[in-house]
Amino acid sequence: MLISKYGNNNTENRINEIEKKFNITLPSQYRNFLCKYNGGDTPDTTYKVGKASSALRAFYGFGSIRYSLDKLNIQEWIEKNMFPIACDHFGNEIVISLEEISYGNIYFCDHEDGFKAQLVGDDFKTFVSKCKSKKINPACSTPIAQREADLIARGRGHVITDTLRKTWQAEIDKYGNMVQERVILK
Repeated sequence: MLISKYGNNNTENRINEIEKKFNITLPSQYRNFLCKYNGGDTPDTTYKVGKASSALRAFYGFGSIRYSLDKLNIQEWIEKNMFPIACDHFGNEIVISLEEISYGNIYFCDHEDGFKAQLVGDDFKTFVSKCKSKKINPACSTPIAQREADLIARGRGHVITDTLRKTWQAEIDKYGNMVQERVILK
């Protein structure tokens, strides 16, 4: 799996704070992942939920980031003996079990089904190994002027509009400086 990590943001201390505040211990595989990557964006990454596939959006991290654990109601998940670790493109959560009998198991929680949990991995490392990513298309960082020139050269200049330019700019802003790396877990 490829990830564009969020950076440290004092991650180990933040993990210790959460564990102390909620009187929990996060599974070591997940804890080590957080310390190394602090979560991150996972563009073009899929995983299996039963026979279906879902698109993984991001793993939660700490700090002033879009997918921050600081923005979640963690207490609600702790009461269910789970901890939110990631989300998909459809508003569903991926959680890790804190319950003794299933400690460390990874579950998909469908928001349209009352967050009913479905097992997707026996542990964090297994779940990550099931996630399949594609490298971000290098064209995502192509400047707007070059994109326009390419369309004109192909006789498609008539499709260039301000809306298309805004769409290109949004893509460049999102993916232009994103660096993906392979997730390596011990």
